[in-house]
Amino acid sequence: MEKANELFEELYEAHGAGVKRFIFTQARRDAEATEDIFQNTWENVFRYLRTLKERGAAKSWIYSIAKNEAARYYSRMDRRTPQLPVSIDGEDAPDPVDEGAGAFPDELALTDQLAGLLGGLSEPEQQLMLLRYGYDMSIAEIATLMSANYNTVKSVTRRATIKLRRLAEMAGDER
Repeated sequence: MEKANELFEELYEAHGAGVKRFIFTQARRDAEATEDIFQNTWENVFRYLRTLKERGAAKSWIYSIAKNEAARYYSRMDRRTPQLPVSIDGEDAPDPVDEGAGAFPDELALTDQLAGLLGGLSEPEQQLMLLRYGYDMSIAEIATLMSANYNTVKSVTRRATIKLRRLAEMAGDER
């Protein structure tokens, strides 16, 4: 039991802040929903930790639990489940990890230019790009999280990257 507690603490330290930001985007910046989903996620991580077979798969396993908890939360609330990405309207969002800070850390903040470029992508492409580059998840982790084929995720990510480059080039030409 003590080993499970140590592993839980290690996973929480390594992934807690990222999972909270992920949930915050799933909850469309609703701080109360974020807290409820976050607590339920880590309760389930602790409850089912013994079922984790590969430690290397922990990150995608935890994010899958968070995604499912968000869906469960919104189905219980009788509302439509929000989808990624973070609103890209350029306004600052409070950081769910440090509510006193008033905004996401700089590395996750969306500039106006990036927001405009992401707006040129479809919802699935936006989701994949944010998970891949905003949350630094591997293609395999995203495929597991989204319950999608690895090759499909890889090709959609590649096409979205090409599309973003084209949009950036067009935006650069307009200046």
